[in-house]
Amino acid sequence: MQHKVHDIKRITYEIEKSIHTGNKVTLEKLIDEMIQTCEEIRGEIQAKKSAFSNIKLDIINEIKFLYKPVLKKNYYEGTYLEEFSKKRTEDLKEAKALDVHNRFWQTYEVMRGNVFGSVPLELIHKDAARRLMGYGWDEVTVKVIDVCERQCSIKELVEFCELNFNHFLIVKEKASESEIILHYQV
Repeated sequence: MQHKVHDIKRITYEIEKSIHTGNKVTLEKLIDEMIQTCEEIRGEIQAKKSAFSNIKLDIINEIKFLYKPVLKKNYYEGTYLEEFSKKRTEDLKEAKALDVHNRFWQTYEVMRGNVFGSVPLELIHKDAARRLMGYGWDEVTVKVIDVCERQCSIKELVEFCELNFNHFLIVKEKASESEIILHYQV
């Protein structure tokens, strides 16, 4: 797929050149080529989605969580996640919810995902919830999805989640060894 992205960049450059020179015949051909390239990428994505038919899921619950949003698009850049983590811990301490948060997350092993701060709303006091929301945390619904069966690697499961869910965590429940996807409805 990466070579198709380079094709799009090349076509974009050639389109700009054609517009500048006023060559409408070439421009139309380039636009058709751009559309075809984009359709090929869409086809590859659809093929990937259908390739994940060996993953069997079951939505088992919906729970309200408090969720600390990530405010940077490229959160792996620089020290953002480290600073985010410190602020998350500080928020939880000040709201007197850190112990509840830690006890909850100690029952799960986070395998992968793109959510870095959350706690089930029903586990914390109303005052703590109010304080966290004052610190910028949001109340969100989280679909709890049991991974009933998968015949793929964890990398492929992550790719499946990235294609289907915007905000998610893949966790393993320590007591039962069950794999669960937490799909945050953000």
